Amino acid sequence: MFRKFIRRFLLIIYIVVIIFFLASCLSPFLNPATWWIFGFLGLAFPYLFIALCFFLTGWLFIRSRWSWPGIIALLLGWNNIAAVFAFHPLNAFDKTKKEAGTLRIMTWNIKGFFPAEHIKNKETRIAHRDSILGVIHDYDPDVIAIQEFYSIEGVKWFNNLSLLRNMGYRYYHFPGDFERYKDNRSGTAIFSKCPVIGSSRTVMPQNAGDNVESLLSVDVVCLNDTIRIFTGHLQSYRFMPEDYSDLSKIRNDAGERIDASRNIVRKMRAAFKMRGIQTDLIRRQLDESAYPEIFCGDLNDVPGSYAYFSVKGKKRDAFIAKGFGLGQTYYSFSSNFMRQLPSIRIDYIFADPHFSVEQCTRVPIILSDHIPVVADVRLSGK
Repeated sequence: MFRKFIRRFLLIIYIVVIIFFLASCLSPFLNPATWWIFGFLGLAFPYLFIALCFFLTGWLFIRSRWSWPGIIALLLGWNNIAAVFAFHPLNAFDKTKKEAGTLRIMTWNIKGFFPAEHIKNKETRIAHRDSILGVIHDYDPDVIAIQEFYSIEGVKWFNNLSLLRNMGYRYYHFPGDFERYKDNRSGTAIFSKCPVIGSSRTVMPQNAGDNVESLLSVDVVCLNDTIRIFTGHLQSYRFMPEDYSDLSKIRNDAGERIDASRNIVRKMRAAFKMRGIQTDLIRRQLDESAYPEIFCGDLNDVPGSYAYFSVKGKKRDAFIAKGFGLGQTYYSFSSNFMRQLPSIRIDYIFADPHFSVEQCTRVPIILSDHIPVVADVRLSGK
């Protein structure tokens, strides 16, 4: 009798997992500007997949007919699974090997060159900035898409614009989204060693008080062709110290769990909705491109989300094409819980179908709350 009860209980959980797994597979098709609940389901997808595999293994082991619903669910969700897990364990990245006819791209949210502790000491900031520039020098990308770039052009010791130009990035597009005072600017930026013959800037829709950076593009002459490179930085959750405190309360304080959960859900829902609007704008810009394009940037959303699939479109995800694993690119300095989530891959390089991806990696270094991504691409037939 007890064994029968346990079996039925597990079966009910299994069916619930299948239902939520299939619902999360709808996230790419439903704009969270309207269907915000699917933003949460997109975040849960990897864990629903793992739970489904756990149950399915059990049903297969006892050769139960209940294994079939799980198998069918996995087949229906394969498009999402393939976006989350990269299956190339033997493709090691050779940072010194940049073959003729390839273009090396790097994307990195550098957090304004600020150390994790936001130390304002001049020497500490210079040392931290130089470490970031050292990584760029070591990988030697032809084009760098940077989010949260920061430069004080009137101050020699922190004129980062000038430093990158001196590193060989003669061509750049940095209109500056935010200006604290004269010559003190921050925002998205693109730096290139290849000639830039055109550029654009699109101010992203945002709520009052938000600091969302612009969508930029540059037309770069390289690989015997003209390539349009985009970078963008979508709406973040804008978690503050009190929000990370709420995350801790959700896990550890039963008395305040409901209020803390309500606050977190409210902030995340607002971000999902705004990202849905911003995503549609980016999609239109990509569709209007006159050249083969590459999108590099911080979507602030995971694979399996509406933002990911809409911006990616028919492009190749460089990490999925040549990487291995979940590819976490976000490292939270404020929340140990979020820091341990391996599924938070929110920084991407998407290459037009005209490109082949030769190699791609996450640079294993923590100098920002984002991990840089580097890829070598080649135009087909080049």
